[in-house]
Amino acid sequence: MPPPSGLTQAALAERSGVKRVTVAEIETGRKQGTIATLRALADALGVSLDDLAA
Repeated sequence: MPPPSGLTQAALAERSGVKRVTVAEIETGRKQGTIATLRALADALGVSLDDLAA
């Protein structure tokens, strides 16, 4: 789940309230996020959970 072009992991973390290291671990597949974490990321990106998982 790479952030959209121009949005850094740090910016996504700040927007979502999720730690940057957690964003990185989810992006690289080292960690699966909880529903709450994934919802926060989806909200910060302006997409649905379905879109985030696609």
